[in-house]
Amino acid sequence: MKNILLSLFQFAFLFLLPFSLLGQSPKEQTVDRDEYFRRLEERALKISQKFAEISGTEPVRLFTPRKKNSSVSDLQMGALPPQEGLDTYQSSSTAFPQLGPNINEPDQPSQQFLDDEVIEYQPTVEDRRGVYFLRPFIALQVPNDSQHEMFGVLESSLGYALGIHGGKRIENFTAGVRLNYMYNELANEQSGVVTELENELFSLVGTLGFTTSISEKIFLDFGLGLGFGRRFNGGEIYFPGIPGWIPPWTQLVQGTEKTVFTYDFSLLLDYAYSDNLSAFAGYRFLGASKNGSYDRIVSHLFEVGVGANF
Repeated sequence: MKNILLSLFQFAFLFLLPFSLLGQSPKEQTVDRDEYFRRLEERALKISQKFAEISGTEPVRLFTPRKKNSSVSDLQMGALPPQEGLDTYQSSSTAFPQLGPNINEPDQPSQQFLDDEVIEYQPTVEDRRGVYFLRPFIALQVPNDSQHEMFGVLESSLGYALGIHGGKRIENFTAGVRLNYMYNELANEQSGVVTELENELFSLVGTLGFTTSISEKIFLDFGLGLGFGRRFNGGEIYFPGIPGWIPPWTQLVQGTEKTVFTYDFSLLLDYAYSDNLSAFAGYRFLGASKNGSYDRIVSHLFEVGVGANF
């Protein structure tokens, strides 16, 4: 009988236990904020570890915040000290370091390397004066004495030259064309017979040059010219005659005209008195080939003029 009552009691306990548990509400568990974020970090790290194992990538690493007693000052972290603290530091000998807009500035060697890479731009003559130039000129011609196959040595008198030179600047170099006309007279006297001849040259010359600046407004130009010209020589011969027998008379010398080769070397000093206008003076050595019985021309030109730059 005793065994039967014990069995019934056990059966009733096992049967009623689930119903008693269903009637109880689960106990709420309360955690603080730090513990909550720590559990979130653990779950995020576990998920990152599993994703890294699946994809074969590196898992996300957890960076802990810098401790309060680290070497980084509050000023660098963005925290501002109180006003009385600033006054104390400003009055003392050890003030806060001067921080620029960018804390991650390059150190001194890197800054020196950057400074070495800076190239100062120097404006060319083309930048200062313009791309194109136009220079009309007039010149005093000082020719060397010439030679004639029949009349011998011919003394050359002073002459003149005029023309215009135009071209283009390419940085400090120039390329252009010069149109030039020059004239002088030749003379010879033998036994009273006077020979007076003319020497004319009309030439078209291509030029190349280089320009350098002496100052902000003064420039020095070196030039070389090669081209062709049309040379003319002719004149008259005066015979004194014989007093009482033959009166003096004049005989014309047949003119000779020929295409000749010309060359010149020039040195020019140019002064810019405005942005577009300048005045210049220079020397030019000019030569031309023979014209039949007339020897070659060797002449020195001292020229002046005005120039336009645009």
